[in-house]
Amino acid sequence: MTQMPAVELDSRTAYDFVVSACADCGELQDLLPEDRGWLQESRLAVLSEVGETESARACVGFVSEVGRLLVVRPEIKTARQVVAAVDELSDADLLECLFGELIESPEVADFARKALNGDTEAYAALRDRLEHWRGHAVMPETLAELAPGSRRALHAWLPRFEQAEVRVGRMLDRDVAGRHMGDAVANPLGFVEKATNGIRMVPEQRTRRIVLAPSYFGRPFNSLTKVGEITLICYPIADSALGAGGRAAPPVATVRLYRALGDESRLRILRLLAERDRYLTELATELELSKPTVSHHLAQLRSAGLVTMTEQGNLTYYTLRRDRIQQAGPELSAFLAR
Repeated sequence: MTQMPAVELDSRTAYDFVVSACADCGELQDLLPEDRGWLQESRLAVLSEVGETESARACVGFVSEVGRLLVVRPEIKTARQVVAAVDELSDADLLECLFGELIESPEVADFARKALNGDTEAYAALRDRLEHWRGHAVMPETLAELAPGSRRALHAWLPRFEQAEVRVGRMLDRDVAGRHMGDAVANPLGFVEKATNGIRMVPEQRTRRIVLAPSYFGRPFNSLTKVGEITLICYPIADSALGAGGRAAPPVATVRLYRALGDESRLRILRLLAERDRYLTELATELELSKPTVSHHLAQLRSAGLVTMTEQGNLTYYTLRRDRIQQAGPELSAFLAR
């Protein structure tokens, strides 16, 4: 019998520091109004500082992978401590961290490992494949640029993030305080599904521990990272954790629901899922869209509570949440029943 993984909450601001540096990790609409303009301006300033080339942008995008380091270094709590820890790493060790997800991916692991060992042809092949999947450049032109470029990005982002770090830390703590760890012991996978608003994990031998790190700047998305026998999930903090400023605005969950429904492709995805559960590849083929595009739509639907994502080993499939569909209104229910 497969043992249930242990689940823990980890509210260090260090996680949100690396998440917030990545422009693709969250949605401005899910932040408090006073943070939206500030975040856009700060990210543009960082790009200006590290360089606005395609390669520089790619290095900034890799910064979130530093979260892998934080999982095994609980003493790193703040943004400044993250930068200090990264500065202590050799370029080789930092690249090993930044390449972690690629090395664990069955589709590109061979290319990634060879690239780290100095194979320039393997690096070029890896870069081309990732660009084909994402629709834009994901990696710098040469491997030699990645470690120093990521360091520059972290140093540039540090003074900007520190402007908000104390306030963000209070939000993360409020989110954790609002959750009952007794539920994590009684029903660990149910606790994960509720915290992530729709990630359903199946017990498996290789996952012994799940670390849930609350994130403000990653809202409304989840970010999953596997580090050995640990699964790290940076999950979006609850609306109630935003504080008084968040309560003065319209309910974020309501805005998120109707924003998710206001797109033809997302409605077509819901129609397909109304028929049966489906894998990402199936949805992309049916819709004639790229996998990254469909993945983004699914993340929007999941954040609105309309879709559940189930992780089962190396397979991931998506399920319609029919209870939420009924809450969304009779017109949507009628459309999906056609």
